[in-house]
Amino acid sequence: MVFTLGKSGYSFSAKGKTGWRQKGFTLIELLVVIAIIGVLVGLLLPAVQQAREAARRSMCTSQVKQLALACHTYSDAKQAFPAGMGGTYTKWVSPGISNGGRLSWIASVMPFMEQQQIADTIGANGNRSVWWSGFRYGKAGIGDPAFLRCPSDSQPTVPQGQYAPTNYLGCFGDSTVNLRQAYFMDQAAGQRWKEKYRGAFGNSTYPVKNTTTPANNAVKAGAEFQEFSDGLSNTALISEGCVGNGKQNIAATAGSNDYRTAEAIGVANVQNNPSACLAVRDGQNFKAGTTLHSIKGGNFADGYISRTGFNTVLPPNSPSCGVVQNPVNWNAGVLSASSYHPSGVVLAMADGGTKFVNDNIDSGNSSQKIGSAASGQSPYGVWGAMGSKAGGESIRQ
Repeated sequence: MVFTLGKSGYSFSAKGKTGWRQKGFTLIELLVVIAIIGVLVGLLLPAVQQAREAARRSMCTSQVKQLALACHTYSDAKQAFPAGMGGTYTKWVSPGISNGGRLSWIASVMPFMEQQQIADTIGANGNRSVWWSGFRYGKAGIGDPAFLRCPSDSQPTVPQGQYAPTNYLGCFGDSTVNLRQAYFMDQAAGQRWKEKYRGAFGNSTYPVKNTTTPANNAVKAGAEFQEFSDGLSNTALISEGCVGNGKQNIAATAGSNDYRTAEAIGVANVQNNPSACLAVRDGQNFKAGTTLHSIKGGNFADGYISRTGFNTVLPPNSPSCGVVQNPVNWNAGVLSASSYHPSGVVLAMADGGTKFVNDNIDSGNSSQKIGSAASGQSPYGVWGAMGSKAGGESIRQ
C-alpha cells in the first residue's frame, strides 16, 4: 500500500490500483457554508430582537399594572383615586411654600408602591414646590425610581441632579381644555364646575382660593368609583409616554426630532380642532422649524398634564401640541400617549386590568372639541370613549 500527498488531500493505492481519496474544503465550499450561516443569522436575529422586545414590554406592562393596583390600594384608604394634581395648596404668590396644588398622582401612590422612603421625603416637604431640588433624581430619599421607566425607552438615565423622569402617564380624559385649572369651594357656584371632570384624573378642589396658609385640605381629591358610570373596565387609567430631553423652546431640525418625545408649541386653535396637531408631522419627526418643548415625563412629582398625563384625543403615538409658549401654562392642547413598542402602547384600565392598544384604534372625528365638564359621548371614537369615565359610550374593540 502506497500513500501519496496531493494538493487536494491524501490518497493511497494498493497493488497499483487507486483506493479511496479524502478531500479537504475548497474555497467555494467554505463560502457556501458562510453564506448559509449568514442567512440563518439573518433569520434568527429579528426573532431574537422580537423576543427581547416582548420581554421589555412584559416588564413595562407589569410596572403599569403595579401603578394601577397602587391607585386601588390608595382608594381603599382614601375612598377615591388619587388626584392628577393635589398635595398642599396656597395662593401662588410666594413660590416654594407649598406643593401649589400640583403634586402628581404618581407621588401620591408612593406609599402603596412599597416606596416608603420616597413617600416620606415627599410628605415631609409638603411646604415645597414640586420643582424643589430635593425631589431630583439621585437625591437623598428619592434615589433612582427605575420602576417608573419602561425598559423599551432607550433614552439614557438622566444625570444626578436633574428631575426624576417617568414613562407612565395618567389619563386626564378626552378633553383638550382646562387641563390644569384649579378649583375652590369659595368661588361662585358657576365657577365650581371642576367638581366634575371627564377623565380618571383631574385637579383637587380646595376650600379657599386665596389662602396663604399651606395645607393638605382638599375637599375633593380624586374621582370616586361611583363617578365611573361607564364602568371601571371601560375607562383608561394609566398609559405611557416617551421621555423628552427636558429642553424648551427649541426649533426642530429636519429628520432629527421624534414627535413622540416632545410637544409642538404655538399650534393655533388646536384645542378646538385637534387635527391641526397632525400637520406638524414629517414622517416620524416634527417638521423643521416647529417650536418644541421636550418635557413629557420630565418630573414624576409634577402633576401637570405636560409631565405626567395624557388625553385620549389623537390615537397613541400621535404628535402632542399646545397653544401657548410657557410650559407651565399647559391648560389647553393635545398630549398623546406614546411608546417605543412597535405599533401601540400599554394601557391600564381603571379596574386594574391591562391591555395593548394599537395605534390604529378608532379615534373618531379629531376636528371636534369637547369640554372638560361636558356630559355625553366622546367625539373621538373608541379611544375617546375609553378616556371618559361617564360619557355613556359602549366600547367594543
